[in-house]
Amino acid sequence: MAEPDGDSLLRKVRMILGVFDTGAPVLGLSELARRTGLAKTTVHRVATEMVDVGLLNRHGRRYELGSLLFELGQRVPRTRDLRLLAARYLEDLALTTRETVVLAFPGDLDVLFLEKYFSQRGGGVAVTRVEGRVPFHCGASGKALLAFGDPAIRGRVLAAPLRRRTQWTITEPARLAAELEQVRRQGYAVDRQELVAGYGAVGAPVFSAGIAVAALTVTGPIDRLDVQRLAPVVTAAGRALTRDFESVND
Repeated sequence: MAEPDGDSLLRKVRMILGVFDTGAPVLGLSELARRTGLAKTTVHRVATEMVDVGLLNRHGRRYELGSLLFELGQRVPRTRDLRLLAARYLEDLALTTRETVVLAFPGDLDVLFLEKYFSQRGGGVAVTRVEGRVPFHCGASGKALLAFGDPAIRGRVLAAPLRRRTQWTITEPARLAAELEQVRRQGYAVDRQELVAGYGAVGAPVFSAGIAVAALTVTGPIDRLDVQRLAPVVTAAGRALTRDFESVND
């Protein structure tokens, strides 16, 4: 298999790390090569070095992400501070709405769900049915981050094919762009079965220096999705967490 020209070792490492997800936490050499587009000999060489430095663990002929990545992730100041500050808002929203609440961050290519607070009413099923990262265009968290976040990410998403997750997923760039304009006008995003059939969500941005760096999202069964009730409390929590986060970073 021909490899992309000019890829440095660091780029190859990034490609290998990027193909792991909760749906595929352990991958063999052949699958790593298929997903990255790199030659098997290259993947074997790079993965061996990654095992040596703790970026990957190896079990026989299969690989998984190493614990060093978790340790390093805990040291990222912005992510760490936001997760700590968001804890009480996640709990308050879950108690107030009686639904599951998630804290999402923008990744390079996907939305990352880093914190989840499960309600006692069973709404947590919605979160357990999606992986730890999902495409930006599919859910309320992603649309909130696209509408208020880094314009470069928004441009990349709108220029790329929009993969369908359910029959309600928005797959037309023009329609997604119009939806993002509406999100900016109203201050929150709504997902009506676009990510998981039978479930919906309402999400609001958390800002730093005028750019969305996270999203607070309430998710639950579609027949309980009362946008008029949920939107005010979610957006209020997003504004409050924004104030807390900006005061810490002043």
